[in-house]
Amino acid sequence: MNRSVIAALLSALVFPGAGHFYLKRPARALAFLLPAAAAVLYFLGKVAGQVSEMVGLVQSGALAFDPVAIGARLEHSGIDSPMMTMAIWVMIACWIGAIVDAALLGRPARPT
Repeated sequence: MNRSVIAALLSALVFPGAGHFYLKRPARALAFLLPAAAAVLYFLGKVAGQVSEMVGLVQSGALAFDPVAIGARLEHSGIDSPMMTMAIWVMIACWIGAIVDAALLGRPARPT
């Protein structure tokens, strides 16, 4: 397998920027890794907060242990805020961008 494919696979399957580290391009790797990590941390923090809240409500009896009731409560929880949407788009853009950029960087230079 050539360097281009390995770098693209690392960025696709591990995390955005992993392929750039493989190609020894750490500054470029951080350009993909840092925004993606920030978006993932924001997303996971919001989701964990919602899960914690729902578990607390179910344990206290304030919310029935019913998937329909929990789904309805989540629908009105504000989890689908514009910031969550932006975090998701940042993750997608970083992942796709890192895959394409790593694949292009790993290609051997063409002779002139």
